[in-house]
Amino acid sequence: MTEWNSATTPDLTGKVIVVTGGSRGMGLAMAKGAHAAGATVIVLARDSARLATVVAEAEAAGARVQAIAADLADDAMRDDAFAQIIADHGRIDGLVNNAGVTKVAPSIDYALADLRRILEVNVTAVFACSQAAARAMPEGGSIVNTASLSSFIGQPERAAYVASKTAVLGLTRALAVEWGERGIRVNAIAPGYIETDLTGDLLRRGVLDRGAIEGRTPVRRFGRSDDVVGATLFLLSDASSFISGATLSIDGGWLANGYFR
Repeated sequence: MTEWNSATTPDLTGKVIVVTGGSRGMGLAMAKGAHAAGATVIVLARDSARLATVVAEAEAAGARVQAIAADLADDAMRDDAFAQIIADHGRIDGLVNNAGVTKVAPSIDYALADLRRILEVNVTAVFACSQAAARAMPEGGSIVNTASLSSFIGQPERAAYVASKTAVLGLTRALAVEWGERGIRVNAIAPGYIETDLTGDLLRRGVLDRGAIEGRTPVRRFGRSDDVVGATLFLLSDASSFISGATLSIDGGWLANGYFR
């Protein structure tokens, strides 16, 4: 029974948390949030120069974050990264599968090489990282996958991305069912339109219409990277110990809104 003064807020003290795609945007915000919640944080990303900047900024702020450069679609690099994490920390308590790529292009002309790359990063690497983390969770743990609004809707010129993010939801449910007896919970977050380098580029190119998006979003704004942090920490923490196989939309109500002005 919950006591009046028991703690139910996300607390990651002493936990080892791995964040993929953690060098910028939502992933960096998640890494910062996990550190602030008491976790030992390891960030994986491809851009070694950007990772070095992240580490320098963290150290300047008095924080310690381990960074490992790896292309998670490369089997050897991914395996080496997780081997290093296990050698350094002995276990993993939480994994955030946030790394992802996309390409906007007409489906009739879409190169199969681009499709394969998106599926490798957004689906295969999510499974492989989850598998590696699960093997290092002897006492259970939590995995949070980054899905998307695109997991639920069709979008023009984004066929590969939509397919990959839809697959993330199926993978989340399947692993949650299979690994529950191991004490491993698997959930997903589905961010909406968040201010990131990617959305900024799409807005500048006219692929996205800020007015139309904000007009459909009940809270009338784009999300910020920090908006995904609370939900992610909650799902990583023991505060969500009976939640598994779920997907939490973080979209300002965009999906719920069927009313168009």
